[in-house]
Amino acid sequence: MACKGAPSDPVNEEEDLFHNVCARCHGRDGTGGPPDPLGNPGPKNFTDPVFQRSMTDAQLRNAIENGNRGMPAFGAVFTPKQIDMLVGHVRKFDPSRKAAPAGSSSGASGSDGSAPAQRL
Repeated sequence: MACKGAPSDPVNEEEDLFHNVCARCHGRDGTGGPPDPLGNPGPKNFTDPVFQRSMTDAQLRNAIENGNRGMPAFGAVFTPKQIDMLVGHVRKFDPSRKAAPAGSSSGASGSDGSAPAQRL
């Protein structure tokens, strides 16, 4: 894992960041996890199209930087570029994006901000 100030291979950095940090809770396949012992919801399932439509890139970035619920904040750990890479990686789990023809936009980012906010 490359954090602030560490040299890295840019080709693999996005995937390495996700698999070395995020996958511990969200799974290597992005499907999330079970509720915690107190009954709080588990880590979000990034393959859920409803989740993908409900979160803007800015909301994903904010959750990564500042954390929420049981998710720790990573803003002091990752550079802004690395956080952008992680947002992009989360978007790759969107099933509607995989089904969309090349060059088309799935609208999954919800950039207009009209979708209800969800937490990671």
